[in-house]
Amino acid sequence: MKLTRSKTLLACAVFVSLALLVGIAYAVKLPPFEEVGDIQASDVCTTMGSASTSAAALKRVLPEKSSYSFDDSLTDLRLDDTDDTYQTDCAVDGDGEQLAWTGAELLEYDTTQTWAEEVLGQYDSVSSLTPFTAGDKALASAKVAAIYLPCTSHGASRHLSVVVNLKKQGNADDSALRDGLITLARNAAEYAHTKAKCDAQAKLGEGS
Repeated sequence: MKLTRSKTLLACAVFVSLALLVGIAYAVKLPPFEEVGDIQASDVCTTMGSASTSAAALKRVLPEKSSYSFDDSLTDLRLDDTDDTYQTDCAVDGDGEQLAWTGAELLEYDTTQTWAEEVLGQYDSVSSLTPFTAGDKALASAKVAAIYLPCTSHGASRHLSVVVNLKKQGNADDSALRDGLITLARNAAEYAHTKAKCDAQAKLGEGS
């Protein structure tokens, strides 16, 4: 009888201890009770284009974090049609680490293949990238999406290079990640094409 009572008391003690630990974990937001932050359209970098569309795409591709922050940098804006410089950057952070980066720059390469190798080779193997319809050349994977699109009809730098790099992936599969990055790249390219005062047709397609 005493043995049974001891076992019962021990079981109760273990249960109370576990309940206490769960309560503490919940109170201080330890896994699996940590709060997941929300990405608001109003927080998204201006250079990412359509805020609502970009926010939705970011939610699909980014890992869950308790908070997100955006840092927009407009390094060099094209002031008129004689200006051949334009550069912007947007960093997306979550819980103190960089999750994604978007950049646009006015430049010129001899061929689109050279652009792909020199620009996109920094982020993923060029052989792993597959094309989608946009600009003069557009490539994407589950890590990066980029568009090389016409901007000016004359001058030294006549194209915009727009890149979206996913540094930390969420739980979506590779196909969903690629689609989300393509959406982000198109949004950023559309914004850059307008902001850079481009006079050439952007050739931004809708299908991937």
